[in-house]
Amino acid sequence: MTAPYQLGEDELASIRHLIPDPEPPLTLPVPLDGEAVPAELLRVCETLLDGNERSYVEECFDTNWISSAGPFVGRFEEAFAAAVGCRYGIACSSGTAALHLALAAVGVGDGDEVLMPTFTMIATPNAAHYLGAESVLVDSEPETWNIDVEQVAAKLTPRTRAIVPVHVYGHPVDMDPLRRLAEGHGIALVEDAAEAHGALYKGGPVGGLGDAAAFSFYGNKILTTGEGGMVTTNDPAIAERASGLRNLGFSSDRHFWHRSVAFNYRMTNLQAAIGLAQTERLEELVERRRENRRRYAEALAGVPGLKLPVERPEVRNVFWMFGLTVGDEFGCSRDELRRRLAARGIETRSFFVPIHIQPAYHHRHRDERYPVAEELGRTGLYLPSGPSLSDADIAYVAGEITQAGA
Repeated sequence: MTAPYQLGEDELASIRHLIPDPEPPLTLPVPLDGEAVPAELLRVCETLLDGNERSYVEECFDTNWISSAGPFVGRFEEAFAAAVGCRYGIACSSGTAALHLALAAVGVGDGDEVLMPTFTMIATPNAAHYLGAESVLVDSEPETWNIDVEQVAAKLTPRTRAIVPVHVYGHPVDMDPLRRLAEGHGIALVEDAAEAHGALYKGGPVGGLGDAAAFSFYGNKILTTGEGGMVTTNDPAIAERASGLRNLGFSSDRHFWHRSVAFNYRMTNLQAAIGLAQTERLEELVERRRENRRRYAEALAGVPGLKLPVERPEVRNVFWMFGLTVGDEFGCSRDELRRRLAARGIETRSFFVPIHIQPAYHHRHRDERYPVAEELGRTGLYLPSGPSLSDADIAYVAGEITQAGA
């Protein structure tokens, strides 16, 4: 554990323009002159639990299986692994835990280097840091917002142990060149698929495109268990290693006999029951996100200054969140747009602050610059994107955005 890092005034001065404003307060608007406004705040994501979630959780209570030893854990692992085209699934307590387990299981350790995009959530470098590894950062593609695959090869060194492509906001990374690169150099390829449940790359599901993958089931994800994660892999050795590390390194032949230092990253039967019910509806939940994208794209097409998300022909983007960037041609800045939307009851999130800007990692990367990621972090935001949004909700959000830019 390291102490919080305080940015100095000189450091802050050089990156201040890249730091988003504080979160704007949300206010439910009072309708004027009969205008139609939402009856409730439009959150970035509301969980939808209208399948078998309740009945499966009640079964946990009825049978008194609420710990990680319950049968729903195995059922969830099997169902989710099959859904993403993998032989093995190892359920755990969070997406961060899943990434930590996956990196540990492929052999990342002290002094190694792990390549990853700087435009990602903080969990990605944290997982490498937990293992004593160093994050080596790569800029993004301006079109997909994913890691710039063409820049990866130049970052390889003899210490490189793994590459972590992040399928940002549900758009799959171009994996074939990364697979060739990883195989040619004998390094591991671990997908950060936290936001990409159900996404496809050239017809193959995300989660089985490398040596291992990590998924998140946080409350705003396409599939949720409230908190939770999953490692997926087709490699039995990786699966065995990740499973043992998840469970304190317990030995199979005798209890309380531990041959390695490991973690307690188990998932409860209650969480797995919800996860199984969600997995049963994966295609439906993916289609709801994709329908959100269709409605937003139609309503916001042609608004000056807005750049909307893409979907390359060889992939299925699941649009976990509908993001956009706000350019100079728009009527106000990204942060001002967020304030105006919040005042109208619409919650948004700014895009990821790139890792090399983060106080926790800036001292390691203070002399590095990644212009595409910095521009994304400065101008990007995502809109309410949950599975229960109505046509009226999306029309209201799009109308408020259009008015703000006028």
